[in-house]
Amino acid sequence: MSWIFLGLVFLGFAPSFYLKFLVEDQPFYPKGLPYPYILHGFILTCWYVFLVLQTTLIQNRSLRLHRKFGILGAFCAFLVLISTFWVISLFPARMAELANDLGKTVEEVEPGLSGILWLDFFMSLLFVGFVGLGISERNKPEAHKRLMFFSGLVFLFAAVFRVGGIVGFLTGINTGPILGLVILLLISTSILFYDKRRFGKVHLLTWFCFGIYWLAIIASFILGESESTKTLILQLF
Repeated sequence: MSWIFLGLVFLGFAPSFYLKFLVEDQPFYPKGLPYPYILHGFILTCWYVFLVLQTTLIQNRSLRLHRKFGILGAFCAFLVLISTFWVISLFPARMAELANDLGKTVEEVEPGLSGILWLDFFMSLLFVGFVGLGISERNKPEAHKRLMFFSGLVFLFAAVFRVGGIVGFLTGINTGPILGLVILLLISTSILFYDKRRFGKVHLLTWFCFGIYWLAIIASFILGESESTKTLILQLF
């Protein structure tokens, strides 16, 4: 699953980040990718590479190295959180600037802006919770690996929505958000089937993480549609 996470991140951000030099038209970044976004992209890439490294070490029974790299991972998680809040705080102003350059409104350029901000906010909180609990439960493998699984899943939405957008661009069908949600649903439910097959029942922690994860996504969409909560999240960032 960690390899799938990394693959989706690469596919989703290839046009705007990893392979940006091959793409001529960049509607969101006509003046170039801002440096905070470059730094954030690098840090988040390191996080997903870290997840691949750690699961690979466990597969190879290199527990001692896994624990040593875990210290580095905790520091990387801190940088992920800081850089995420940094780019979130810049995003509304970035959309306002882009709308002004294009002679459009922010709603026309990014109709789901408040929903995205709420989603970023909730996923950042979940990231702190999952990583923090993952560290505290590091001596309980079944709990630890589930928490780290969801720590990788929380920020995957940005990549899978872009994957959906790429598919929509290639097919001419606007399936971006729908396809993104389907991918997230398939990934998040895969661990339910894994638990059922291996243990005959779903682990209680899996149910908890799965439930709070989707509750946060649903709440983000609901809060993103309310005028009062739109104002609130824009004031926060």
